[in-house]
Amino acid sequence: MKILIVENDSNKSNQVLSFLNDEMGIKEELIEVKRSFQSGLEAILTCSFDFLILDMSIPTFDITAIDDGGETLDRGGEIILQEMEREGIEIKSLILTQYEEFDNISLEEIDSKLKLEYSDFYLGCIYYNISEDKWQNELKRFIKP
Repeated sequence: MKILIVENDSNKSNQVLSFLNDEMGIKEELIEVKRSFQSGLEAILTCSFDFLILDMSIPTFDITAIDDGGETLDRGGEIILQEMEREGIEIKSLILTQYEEFDNISLEEIDSKLKLEYSDFYLGCIYYNISEDKWQNELKRFIKP
């Protein structure tokens, strides 16, 4: 199973990588991490993946020593799902986010909307909290290697 993670927070992506590798037995070389909207979308358009884990709030571009990543897209994960539908790409996908609401809209409302709009490939949304392991149990439920 080849997995793409689109996540700019290195601590969070490392936690997810460790979980997938250690607990789910997915080899690290089968997991790719992209750190922005642009690099994530480019990977989706040019490579083949079996599963996609998206952060909701991501910078437009990769952050480097000389580039601040541009504008943060508060609902960048949702925009990636829109682009996938437009391009006819149906990678099983979920949102893994640290925020419980975006633009005064609850995560549950956003999740319901995304399930309706992208029912062919969107599986659901997981609330990530580093101090709890609930996200791990939910992620395990979605990913079946």
